[in-house]
Amino acid sequence: MTGGGRETRRTPAFLLLALLLATLLVGCLGSDRSARSEKASAASTSGGLAEAPQNRVSGAAGVPESTVGLASQIDDDLAGAVDASSVVQFVEETKESGGSGYDADTVLAVRHGMHPDYERAVIDLGTGEEPTATLPRWTLASRNGDGLLRVNLPSASATCVSDGEFGDGLLGSFYVVRAPEGGMFVDFFARDAFRYRVVELRDPARLVVDFKPTGKDLKVPIPAQGGDTVLVEPRPGAGISDPLVVSGYSRNPEATNSITLTGPRGRVLARRTVRSNDWSHTWGYFESTLDLPPFGGTGTLKVGTGSARDGSFNGVEFPVRAGR
Repeated sequence: MTGGGRETRRTPAFLLLALLLATLLVGCLGSDRSARSEKASAASTSGGLAEAPQNRVSGAAGVPESTVGLASQIDDDLAGAVDASSVVQFVEETKESGGSGYDADTVLAVRHGMHPDYERAVIDLGTGEEPTATLPRWTLASRNGDGLLRVNLPSASATCVSDGEFGDGLLGSFYVVRAPEGGMFVDFFARDAFRYRVVELRDPARLVVDFKPTGKDLKVPIPAQGGDTVLVEPRPGAGISDPLVVSGYSRNPEATNSITLTGPRGRVLARRTVRSNDWSHTWGYFESTLDLPPFGGTGTLKVGTGSARDGSFNGVEFPVRAGR
């Protein structure tokens, strides 16, 4: 066969390879996510980071900074964040809000940096895979002494990162969750009580949250985390009564969550199966109300799912007590 003939036969293969590469480069757009988002989801389901953190040194503060998500999209090293935050005081407020419009629909990345007396978390926002100039509407909620800070993003419909761990400092981990009434929220878990401050940065759009330890212990335990389940309410050791509201988020197969409450002698007091609103692209929210029979003493609450491999329980399990 001539050399020209060999080149003719290779041409379809090259075209196929080009199409495959183009498909893989499609970003996390809309509700059906891209290959990058699928990879993030798979890693999160297995208990690891949604994407391997990319470490760099912040030019503003000279401290290591780790990123989970599309790190390369915003490379300004938080320029302007130091000047902007210097005039904002740390507070223990329960709610804050800001931003404008609903243009940004994607969580591009979550960044983390260690500073001498505080830790910084940054949510990079965009449209599709591209950063956007305007920060969208957001609300923030954090109860004093709780250890949980939640940032609600009502315009978000896609995410390029699902969860991650920050290290051994004040901040432990974060989760990106599909909200029950539309949009998404980002939960940050802290190991000790903290004060915080919020800084809005535009062009590109970033929401900066600084966490400063108060030196005090948490008033309540942080939400229980186990397997592919995070239980926000109730908390470990909490007093419960009828009716019992159980809420959290998970990435269990088929979005299925089994809730079981047993009494002091192991008798099943209540059982319910509820589905969360996502599981393949990011963490999905679930909530259920259980009617409880009268009981006293302590019981055990289990929320999770059975392993498809051997049927073993995969989730959270902790004691609760009767009464508030």
